[in-house]
Amino acid sequence: MTAAPVVVYGATGYTGRLVCAELARRGVPVVASGRSPQRLAAVVDALPGADVRTVPAALDDPAALRRVASSAPVLANCAGPFVRTGDPVLGAAIAARAHYLDTTGEQAWIRRVLDDHDPALRAAGVAAVPGMGFDYLPGDLLCHLVGAPIAPLRRLEVGYHVDGFGMTRGTQRSALEMLDGRDVAYEDGRWRRGGRRPTRASIVFPGGVGRRRVARYPSGEVATVPRHVATREVAARISTVSVAPPALAGALPVLAPALSLLLRTPLTRLLDRAIDRLPEGPTEQARRAARWTIVARAEGEDGRVRRGTVRGPDVYGLTARLIADGAQRLADPAYDRRGGLAPAQAFDPRATLDGLADFGIAWSVEDAG
Repeated sequence: MTAAPVVVYGATGYTGRLVCAELARRGVPVVASGRSPQRLAAVVDALPGADVRTVPAALDDPAALRRVASSAPVLANCAGPFVRTGDPVLGAAIAARAHYLDTTGEQAWIRRVLDDHDPALRAAGVAAVPGMGFDYLPGDLLCHLVGAPIAPLRRLEVGYHVDGFGMTRGTQRSALEMLDGRDVAYEDGRWRRGGRRPTRASIVFPGGVGRRRVARYPSGEVATVPRHVATREVAARISTVSVAPPALAGALPVLAPALSLLLRTPLTRLLDRAIDRLPEGPTEQARRAARWTIVARAEGEDGRVRRGTVRGPDVYGLTARLIADGAQRLADPAYDRRGGLAPAQAFDPRATLDGLADFGIAWSVEDAG
């Protein structure tokens, strides 16, 4: 049986090209879309013999976006920063009654999809799953497997550590949106702006990583996990050495509030222009060499504690794999979930993580008291 086609919007970017290549490797027809016909042609040239066609569509052309969204049952959006670009693409998918998933790492966009767009998605009879890449599918699924069996929870904490992570230009732009201090925390059973900021917190990561100082992380799990795990609090942390040079890592928790204020000024536009001068992303060798670890710890209201870990390689390669897996599942006519969905609501957490073993993903969960 011929596989259903998948639209990849933002196909000319670093991650978009990886997604196109992964889908083509599986024999899935690809509809590559974006603003530039010339750059789209280069995507086709890089995949000789693959079933790839191009449909240019600019973000400010709603009719063109609807045409491209209508050409497949699933649209995968790889064009960020999503808080700036996501609404017209998702709106086109809803109008075309196409399922939607994306590679965002932006908490604000995830909340917009799950809250603001949910009624229209349900009315159209389709699903949208934001944050379907490295950030934040593994962490969201792990939190469910750790926390749901002992819920209701007093607290659930998720922590990230990444070695050798070279950011693409798109990720750096998304980071500017994430670090402006306008993220939310989930505390006392509700989302609130800001929240408590750790200044001297640390987490012990397994696998030889050891104890690492951590900073508050405006992650997607804060937005997604309370939708499928009953908990009073979700705290997200990232090791400071994952995101800052060693000389600055120790001061990051203290500097973060001042940095967030600076990112609400015209400095952001200057940084945007500076990012344009950087390499598009890591080399293939550097990309494959990256290693990451995510840990989760749940404290039940009854005093029980569970911990879990998921780890693996290649942040961007994993994102391409997850988008391709997710697109094919959404394209299955038997898929019947609707609305804005967290990864753990859209897909079976255990089966999804188990299905990534061939990519080098390992995970475990254990009772800890």
